[in-house]
Amino acid sequence: MGIPVNQAFRPARVAMLRQRCFIFLVLVLAPLSHASGQPKFYPSDPLLADNDRLIDVTQEPAEIELSDLWDRFSHIFHIFGDPPYPVFVEAQNVNTRDEVPDSTWFTSRHAQRRMSIAELVRGPNVDGPPDPNTTWTVIAGKSQGITPGFTIQDAQGRRYVIKLDPIHVPELATAAEAIGTRLFYALGYYTPQNYIVRVHPDRFVPKPGTMVDDAFGGEVPLTTRRMTWMLREVPRDRQGRIRVIASRFIEGVPLGPFRYHETRSDDPNDVLPHEHRRELRGLRLFAAWTNHDDTRAHNTHTSWIEEGGRHYVKHYMLDFGSTFGSGSVDLQLPNLSYHYWLSLDEVTKNARSLGFRVPRYRKVEWPAFPEYEAVGRWESASFDPAGWRNDYPNPAFVRMTPRDAFWAAKIIMSFTPDELMAIVATGEFSNAEHTRYFHQVLVERQRKSGEFGIHLLNPLDEFALSGDMLTFVNLSEKYGFVAAGSTRYRVSWSLYDNRAASVRQRLGEPATISTPSSGLQPPSRPAGERVGVRGTGEAQVPLPEPRRYLGDRDLLLVAEISSLHPDHPHWERPVRIYLRSTGARYEVVGIERDAPQEYVGMK
Repeated sequence: MGIPVNQAFRPARVAMLRQRCFIFLVLVLAPLSHASGQPKFYPSDPLLADNDRLIDVTQEPAEIELSDLWDRFSHIFHIFGDPPYPVFVEAQNVNTRDEVPDSTWFTSRHAQRRMSIAELVRGPNVDGPPDPNTTWTVIAGKSQGITPGFTIQDAQGRRYVIKLDPIHVPELATAAEAIGTRLFYALGYYTPQNYIVRVHPDRFVPKPGTMVDDAFGGEVPLTTRRMTWMLREVPRDRQGRIRVIASRFIEGVPLGPFRYHETRSDDPNDVLPHEHRRELRGLRLFAAWTNHDDTRAHNTHTSWIEEGGRHYVKHYMLDFGSTFGSGSVDLQLPNLSYHYWLSLDEVTKNARSLGFRVPRYRKVEWPAFPEYEAVGRWESASFDPAGWRNDYPNPAFVRMTPRDAFWAAKIIMSFTPDELMAIVATGEFSNAEHTRYFHQVLVERQRKSGEFGIHLLNPLDEFALSGDMLTFVNLSEKYGFVAAGSTRYRVSWSLYDNRAASVRQRLGEPATISTPSSGLQPPSRPAGERVGVRGTGEAQVPLPEPRRYLGDRDLLLVAEISSLHPDHPHWERPVRIYLRSTGARYEVVGIERDAPQEYVGMK
């Protein structure tokens, strides 16, 4: 039983007090703790996992129901979240290395723990699809509209949502769903298990008493005859089978969607406002890359999970039928991704021009139709990751900062062309040219998205220790955004008193180095790891008499590195790398990126 959205998200008194205490601790007590001598880093840093299952959610949370009409219009006219936009706040769930810890929202996968081709192809799919050679009992019907859908139960009692392609555009939505599911899973999100299955319509057997909406909004019994009529125009292969997506029901008790702002008052572990979660802010760049314009609350899901006798709430992304060139029920509309579905700015510009203005999307050269119908409106030449727009102003998306975008861009660029091709192949296009073109566009958009995010900041990353050398990689050179060897680096070292949370002394004068030749190589990579980059961008600098400071965990070495490039003067903003002694060697415990305090989500 659902409850109205305004009641479901109305903060209870206890929840409001909890959130206020949390904000007070973060914004007020944290700075004071440094002043009173509290350490900057703790022994547990950097945190790799956020224990957001700490409190046992013993009482089943309420199921949320959102009005689609209210959701769309309210976000057009108001940007939700606190503090009010555009007051600047960095993401609040990053660890000391400026990464996102694993949680019930997101878990590091391919970018941090590289997945094999087989793992990328499998994605979240572990249970297997319903057997197309057995009866599929239909227990619910979505509609009798242009694109019908059903909920079925297979011979093993497992439930699946069955989705079909648009009647006149075979393969469009099912391919997008299959590819999008695997890609977003590899990025780090929780997604449902989605399978492309070819099944004969005779396998669908309605359960007595199952109802379906008719063309007038009423309910009528779903009979075998009615189902045959609903499927009459769905394209079939030579064996008479239709192509569907079978989406396995998500585990746990469904609680409806999550919102991209505020917190859930009936989940005591949900203490961080959603608009300040980096995985939701950085999702804006992932969505731009894949043209996932329908990234809104209605395409999310939360479940109340029981595990080991304890309970928690888990968060999912779902419904990838409106990604790439697909609009789920038809080709993607040409204007979507170029402006919001209702853009007041576009309305004003059109009115001032008396209708003679030609919008940008009308100048786009889309792939030829009908030859590329299965791919849809999917191209890269006019794609601009900074100007890309989703369905409406998402409260988390508009708050994406340069640091959030940099984090997302690193993940995007972690995929090699071969890995992306393996994922694209799961769309099972019948025409090999569609697979080739789809992959080409995905790689070209990958490059644009990666360059946009990485170039917002000093592009250094992959910091590591090799003997007495600190190694790092210039991501812009690694991926060929700038010429290899075109960057110089200014490095300074300091001794940092962790207990006092302050610099104790400078260690010498800043030094400027150039990108080295082949003599400076990073530690060997794990066997089988595929990087496939043009230009290494690798460099290393010696630690200042490192042995002198080993053994004292309260004394940290800090390297401050600025990148000097004639075309990117803002790269001089330094990156600070904190090195902690482990007794016999050092480890990277913290990374701070000097970044402008601005939002780039609507840049």
